[in-house]
Order: sequence, then C-alpha cells, then structure tokens
Amino acid sequence: MVKRISYLAGVLLGLATSFTAANDTPVVTVVNVQADNPNAYVDVVSKNPSVFSTLGAQAGGTCVTLSGHRYPGQAFAWSIFENASAAFKGAQMFSERPRSGELNDISSVISTEFYAILKPFTLPSGFERRYQIVVNDVAGYIAAATALEKVMQENGHKVEVGIFQPMGNGHQKANMLDVRIFAVTPEVAGMMVNDFLQRAPWAMEPYAKMLSTIDSLELDTFESCVQHYAAE
Repeated sequence: MVKRISYLAGVLLGLATSFTAANDTPVVTVVNVQADNPNAYVDVVSKNPSVFSTLGAQAGGTCVTLSGHRYPGQAFAWSIFENASAAFKGAQMFSERPRSGELNDISSVISTEFYAILKPFTLPSGFERRYQIVVNDVAGYIAAATALEKVMQENGHKVEVGIFQPMGNGHQKANMLDVRIFAVTPEVAGMMVNDFLQRAPWAMEPYAKMLSTIDSLELDTFESCVQHYAAE
C-alpha cells in the first residue's frame, strides 16, 4: 500500500507537470454505484485491480459516502487518466464490456461522470470532504483556494485542496466546480474544521476571499476513499 500511495503522488505530480508543459489536463472518471454493503463493494474492487488496468487508467480506487448521501449505499469507483482522450476511451470500453456477476450481486451502477483536474494534489486518498459549488470566477476561486491551502499548511494542517471541473455529468449548473479537501485521516480533518469553527484569525482573510467567489453550495459530503491500483 505504501508503494501504491507513493506512486499515486508521483502520478499526480507527473500529470500536473505534463499539463503545464503540454496543455494535457488529467481527467478522472467516476462510476457511481448503490451497494447493499458498501464495504463489501470496496473489498471486491480492491481484489480485482484489472477493472482499472484494462481501461488504461494510471490509478484507481473507491470512495464510500459517510454523510450527505444522495441515496442509500452510496459509493463509487474512480480512475485517473492522463488526459480526456484516454478517459473517454476507457469509458467507452467500460460501457461495452459485461459487468462481473460478483459486482452485480452486491451493487448496481447509478451513473458515470468525468472530472478534469484543474488544481492537482499529491496527498493519497483517505478521509475527504467534498463540495460542489457554483462560482462567479473560476480562476479567482482556484487562486483563493490555493492561498487558503497554503495558510492551512503553515498553521499545522497537512491538507490539500483538489479542484475539478465536472464534464458529462448530466444536468448541472454553469461554472460548477467539484472540490475535495484531502485530509488523509478523520482526526486531521476534524482539527482543521475545529479551527474554522473557532474562527482562527489566520484563516479568516483568505477564507473570506474564497467565499466571495462562491455563488451557491450544491453538495457537501464526507467520504472515505482508498486507492487500489497504480500502473506499473
């Protein structure tokens, strides 16, 4: 697992460098499922890494929604691809192949989605807070969130902000962003939230700048995520 985590960080850094050098934006595909037992679903996927490798993914894993569920048994599998072409090709392959009987027995597919990575991250999957927001200035929000991330890290919080642009996700509002706070453990996430609830002075100015770019909050969840696959 340590090797996989280290590799994922390397993948994301490499993809970010590729984006800077060649305008090649990494894309995440998500397969949302409803599982009778989300933990059993995670276990089955973890034992079958070929569900990611055969699609050409660079890395893959699962998330289970802990709060803010849109439906009971909410979980999903995610795959990171080096660009949109690879992600779309993988999605086409996924749609054409039969789903395993083992997965069908414990879960059903609700929807599939794409997300372009606008702000890369290096922390591994773990305990994550997820927002979907509508913003009035995408570039301004990314800049403000990056500044807030910096002061959080300077004040002892080992967290990172990942920012994604939804694509092909069905009905959605313009200028919607999908944002993840990577905190690795519940304890780290809790300490960070506590500082904001206590209105820590160091957080107020950058937090206010970020809020000024947000028009509405559309989704707020906590998720438990884990990586199961990394390309060799």
